[in-house]
Amino acid sequence: MTDADSDEKYAQTKELNLLGQPKWPLWKTTLTFFALSLVMFLVCSAETAFNQILSPLKTEFNTSIFAQWMEASFLITCVMAQPIWVKLAEKFGRRWPLLISIFIFMVFSILVGAAHTMTEMCVGRAFQGIGGAGMMPLALVVLTDILTPGERGVYMGLLGAVIILGKWSGPIIGAAFYEKSTWRWTGYYNIIVGAAAIVILFFVLRDLPTPNGRVRRRLREFDYAGTVMWLGGSVMILLALSWGGNEHAWRSATIVCLFVCGFVAILLFALIEGRFARWPIIPLPLLIRPRVLLTLTVSFFIGFCLYGMIMFVPVYYMMVLGQGALESVRHILWFVLGGCIGAVGSGLLVTVRGRWFYREWAVVGTAMMAIGYGLMYTWPQDPMATGKHIGYQVFLGLGLGFCMQQVLLASQAGLPVNEISTVTTLIDYARTLGGMVGLVIGEVILKQKMFETVDKSGFGAFVGSSQGQDVVKLESMMPMLSMLPASITQPIYQGIVNALHLVFVVDVPFAGLACILCMFVSNIPLHVILPPTESDEVLETQRNLHSTEHSAAKDDITV
Repeated sequence: MTDADSDEKYAQTKELNLLGQPKWPLWKTTLTFFALSLVMFLVCSAETAFNQILSPLKTEFNTSIFAQWMEASFLITCVMAQPIWVKLAEKFGRRWPLLISIFIFMVFSILVGAAHTMTEMCVGRAFQGIGGAGMMPLALVVLTDILTPGERGVYMGLLGAVIILGKWSGPIIGAAFYEKSTWRWTGYYNIIVGAAAIVILFFVLRDLPTPNGRVRRRLREFDYAGTVMWLGGSVMILLALSWGGNEHAWRSATIVCLFVCGFVAILLFALIEGRFARWPIIPLPLLIRPRVLLTLTVSFFIGFCLYGMIMFVPVYYMMVLGQGALESVRHILWFVLGGCIGAVGSGLLVTVRGRWFYREWAVVGTAMMAIGYGLMYTWPQDPMATGKHIGYQVFLGLGLGFCMQQVLLASQAGLPVNEISTVTTLIDYARTLGGMVGLVIGEVILKQKMFETVDKSGFGAFVGSSQGQDVVKLESMMPMLSMLPASITQPIYQGIVNALHLVFVVDVPFAGLACILCMFVSNIPLHVILPPTESDEVLETQRNLHSTEHSAAKDDITV
């Protein structure tokens, strides 16, 4: 296709969204984007809301349960349930699954805020994660559906800034409520914001089409066997990642069995999806397309590197400088500022350049992340080196902002219209899964290296061995450590900084691999969208909902 043909095609399609509808009015698009931003902010902030207050909560609940379960229980369910929510949205339309997922998130946010034991807290967080599993991908899918190709770059860039801001605001919100009022509002505030989002979306999303056909038939055709295998396999693998090196040794029978059984379940899931499922949760032929596979891998690597700054930089300020929960997390504002500027700026420039240029931003962004985490390996212990502390964070944030949403745009270009929602979900799923894996690996490295340093100093008698302990236990001992002589404390502080250096440098090869892979992603214009494939009649009917004759013909074929 020549440039002239491409420009003509773009002129014909730029006023239509993926649903085949005319471009929405600006006020309606803005209001919808605002509500979807609230949804994305809620789930992203919930991921990290308890990161800074794990130690005092463990003391308040007077429990020996692994403290990071308050994070892990949310992330596990949020990761494993995402594809199921999107399949429900394909079968029953986007509007009601999105609203129901927000409602579930709100209901169990009440349980989180009212919890009186660690068990209640973890159960509430797990079900809160099930709601979040629908909120995050469906917000992306709905936004993709309602935007025209010319609008998608700038709005996706803005949403990328919301994601980065939300993940940073979580620890801020949790620490602020803990220090100024009560930590229970970390759960309760979700009800207020979630209710506002539900009210807005209930009215503005009325124009979203609903697939034709009877509800009973759609329920009968749902992939129940694949769902069971997917949930079972995902839970076992994610539990193994969470327990390994913490509650059980990596080579223990429990961890090995979880990994083996989990991967067997995933293989059975692949067999069901490829041979038996009529409406598979994850269409396997989609995964073998080079472009989809490339962008999924890159998204996983970006997710792996995402929490390196948000979760571990505050550890330096809390454990080395002795700052409080709220004060320590404020320091990563520079990273967030860089990320927001990068996401919004790259989104605007992609829109201005017209349908392309996202590959270049992805390459530049991932390269900056690799360099930035290399610089973090030299993170100085000296608290007066504020120039390096700020500069490194801004540089890394810009890199993340440049690449995160551009990879999503790259995955959507040149696909059949009925596959865009699935790929959008998989990109978000890969990023979330990568984030959880990166977080687990970072925590394991940090714990092992920190406890080695503490053991050598002789302070280990107060905290015990690393097996069965977590960083939260050591964190609670830091006030005691600050009263010891400098000859004892200085090697420990230096050991903590060295452990953080290793956590940061692990992200370098993953960001580097993401940069290399991004070079092989071609710049297909965003308006190039193929007709629906014959394998998915539901979404084809959605695109032709305004044509009664065509819809009737499709129903006859389905019958």
